Amino acid sequence: MDPSEPDGRPPLPDRPTPAPPAWTTGGGQTGEGPPQWATRAPTDAGTTGGYPGASGLPVWPPPAVPPPRRGRRAGWIVAVVAVLAVALVAGMLALRAGVRVEPSQQPATQAPATRVAADPRAEVPKLLARRAEAVLHGDRAAFLATVDRRRTAYYRSQATLFGRMRTVPFSAVAYRVTDQRDRATATVRRRYAPDRVYLPHVELRYRFKGHDASPVLGDLYYTFVLTRSGWRIGGQGDARPALRDAVEIWDTGPVKPMRTDRTLIVYHPGSESLAGRLLQAAERAYGEVAATWTGRWERKVVILVPRNQKEAEQLVDARDLSPVAALAASSVESGPVERVLGNRIVVNPTVLAPYDRLNLQTVVTHEMTHVATRTLGSRVPLFLVEGFADYTALRPLARYPLAATRPALAEQVHAGRFDGRLPSAQELRGRSGVIAYEEGSTFCAWVAANFGEGKLRALYRAFAGSGRLSAVELDQGFREVLGISKRTAEARWAAFVRARL
Repeated sequence: MDPSEPDGRPPLPDRPTPAPPAWTTGGGQTGEGPPQWATRAPTDAGTTGGYPGASGLPVWPPPAVPPPRRGRRAGWIVAVVAVLAVALVAGMLALRAGVRVEPSQQPATQAPATRVAADPRAEVPKLLARRAEAVLHGDRAAFLATVDRRRTAYYRSQATLFGRMRTVPFSAVAYRVTDQRDRATATVRRRYAPDRVYLPHVELRYRFKGHDASPVLGDLYYTFVLTRSGWRIGGQGDARPALRDAVEIWDTGPVKPMRTDRTLIVYHPGSESLAGRLLQAAERAYGEVAATWTGRWERKVVILVPRNQKEAEQLVDARDLSPVAALAASSVESGPVERVLGNRIVVNPTVLAPYDRLNLQTVVTHEMTHVATRTLGSRVPLFLVEGFADYTALRPLARYPLAATRPALAEQVHAGRFDGRLPSAQELRGRSGVIAYEEGSTFCAWVAANFGEGKLRALYRAFAGSGRLSAVELDQGFREVLGISKRTAEARWAAFVRARL
């Protein structure tokens, strides 16, 4: 249906400052007449972008794809230290710290064991394999055996971490040294002296049981320390500020799962209400996504509910998510062909918690559309990526006038400030992102109304792949799918907008 054609019902009133009426519920609760649309505040959330609105009810961001996890050529540095001196000084340091030194750690005649385990390239992967097995099998002793117990504060933090990870529904966990270059600086070596240290890049790969067809990737920079018992993990975060460890939701506190066969919500205790609302919205969103997108995807979604905005920023490595209610995040595995892995929807409870049912549903549907289309790669122009997700989320409201669901663009047209050009990626990520998003969604509505939704999907797929999309390739895609140039399509879309707004 043409979303701009009224159905005889009166148009929606101007957007009020408060949130719009709730979506019609199964219990018969309805609003008075058509729903009033919430505005979306502008955002400047760096690489994560954001879906903005002026009344303090921001909605959806552009897809946030963390930087690619790229393999690196290996290299390693070994500092030669007298074995006996290492053992004696380590024993003295441990005694001064009030830590009991096990008999196996006494500086007696254990130099041969240290020499055997001296090569971190051979021993660290074995240590990490034991750590992964301990996580999967719930073996606390084996997990803590991978940690240098002389580093008492870090050892205790790892014991706490293991307790949190016991509630995470893992089906697979692996730690891999993907770049053996030793990143330990002179400062780091002094910090752990006289022990030898090794600081490579470690990749965490994990899946959630029943929900991940592909793994999630995370960067870790453990500092491995050569003890008398072999290599152990002695610390973390020593590569900062240049290199930062990925933050997972269980790093910041205990977590609980809430699930159906196709939706998994992972949240902290105390967020049960929001987790339940998100679960219901996700279950409804599958049908809405299926109404516009027919491509292959897992049809399963994992939603992470951090405690607050600060934690949401840590999970996606963003500076400011204050204008963002939720975002879709993925891992990208580099290689001959880049693979998009481990899709997640991360919400910002600080913004999202007050949303009524209509706005919450729209946010979840928008982000789920990103998850469904993400496998097509990074070449799809952002005005189509965000426009199609917005078009899908607003499709249930297609019988209402276009001005009711795209109020910011309507205001732009009435003020004579609409320039008739499709939005750039910079505009979509900028402070006026609300207008750019509505331009993208009305473009998709125009294509669907004039060429059919099949052509809209075909246009999206025409740009599948990774790498940079040139202006020539963009125009060629328009000609092949719609039979007209991009410039012609842009002009006809602009006329469509002006006529209906």
